Amino acid sequence: MSIQLLAEKPVFFTARSASTFEEEQHGLLLTRLRLVLILGFVVALAAQIFYGITGLDPEVQTVFAPWIIGIYALYVVSIGLAAALLFLRDWHTRGLLIIDYAVITFNILLSQFIAVAFDLNEIPTFAISILLFVHAAFIPVPVASQVGLAVTAALGFPLIAGLGYALIPELQAYWSANGGIEAFRAPVIEGTFQLAIIAAISVVFTKALYHMRLTLHRARQLGSYVLERELGSGGMGDVYVAEHALMCRPTAIKVLKAPAGEGDTSLARFEREVRLSATLTHPHTITIYDFGRTGHDTFYYAMEYLEGLSLEELVDRFGPVPPERTAFILTQVCGSLAEAHAKNIIHRDIKPSNIFLTQRGRLYDFVKVLDFGLAKQITADESITAVGTLLGTPRYIAPEAVSEMGALDQRADLYGLGGVAYWMLTGRPPFDAPTAVELVVHHVKTPPRRLGEVSELPIPPKLEAIVMRCLEKDPQARFESAEALETALATVRFEKPWTHERAREWWTLHFPPQPPG
Repeated sequence: MSIQLLAEKPVFFTARSASTFEEEQHGLLLTRLRLVLILGFVVALAAQIFYGITGLDPEVQTVFAPWIIGIYALYVVSIGLAAALLFLRDWHTRGLLIIDYAVITFNILLSQFIAVAFDLNEIPTFAISILLFVHAAFIPVPVASQVGLAVTAALGFPLIAGLGYALIPELQAYWSANGGIEAFRAPVIEGTFQLAIIAAISVVFTKALYHMRLTLHRARQLGSYVLERELGSGGMGDVYVAEHALMCRPTAIKVLKAPAGEGDTSLARFEREVRLSATLTHPHTITIYDFGRTGHDTFYYAMEYLEGLSLEELVDRFGPVPPERTAFILTQVCGSLAEAHAKNIIHRDIKPSNIFLTQRGRLYDFVKVLDFGLAKQITADESITAVGTLLGTPRYIAPEAVSEMGALDQRADLYGLGGVAYWMLTGRPPFDAPTAVELVVHHVKTPPRRLGEVSELPIPPKLEAIVMRCLEKDPQARFESAEALETALATVRFEKPWTHERAREWWTLHFPPQPPG
């Protein structure tokens, strides 16, 4: 048998609204179009300055040669105008697509006119290829938009060439002196063929990328939930911020991957346990909304969205917790555990990162117990692969889960809660060691040091006795139930008890409310 240790990484939930694929595309289109146009403006301006300084290529010798500097300036003006429009106001997707099509089309046609008017033997395939393929690869437009550009590139060239030859006497005279209509027609046909192939490839490229983006978006959706971003990860799963696709309700989604070779068995266990956990209704137990299975040995469940911090982060950031506040929090946890134990549900992984502080209405320091009933296999540690298979986290695991003294019952959760209380009051777990083997051996054999010897805070003797009783090695010596522990906590008297009002003051000081909007 092997031991695997769960990564003790707390998960903190923060708000973020879900977006549709169209909304994602709009934001990406705006950002990338601005970037491309700014870079295009810089390049066009640099080319304009270069031609202004160096003059024309001596081989460019048609009747329109003196105008070429002015015509090149149209690149700068068109791209600069389009870039300015994007920054002047907020555009809907249709407006962005119109600006995008207009500026790219104008520059394609301008390149084709320059070829026709100045040097038809230099077909502008390179310049138009750059325009089409940079656009296809970087600008997230629908396939129809790229088709429009492709048709413009393929048909615009012969159209401009034919109109130019028919309407501009100087052009006719030039070609009459240089081979006639046949000499003019040959490069037009060749250029049209080349541009048609390039345009068709760019459409295929755009279609592939568009569907890839759509596939990636859909891949982030589980059932009716759209995943937004990862919040944290543990030994067997990841947690995401998500939103229900129809109800627009912010949700936290935990995605669990079955270990290799255990797909159906593990997923069936997850589903069975989550079904059971979903029956819990205590206000201090996290609410499970939904669950389901997907392909690739993946199981997920949706739970209520929380804002706040875990007990692990509370102590890491603010140090040991005052005794009266510790008792206030433990009492709420007892209520959650009492309901679960009454339904024969054992948490099996009570630890600081699984107890979350939030607020509900005007109630502060409102406890939510996370990850109820999920049997977690902990990450492998090579030094203990022969000890056994454990459920729980070594820093807070009950001795009977290690030594197999008997079947686990609700008192294993009370042992874990005693470890949590020890952590809150002292800022350290009951035992610490460099390896998991040493940790579990301590839980089985080593009595924890008394709180008064470790804590920086004065601990009421009665509270210390309660915590140390929870940490007894023999389950029979602990409290027999969460209700009994809750009753014992109620007998502890403090000079200044912790209340929701004191909790509100603490939260207002450390997490001041944000102004609306």
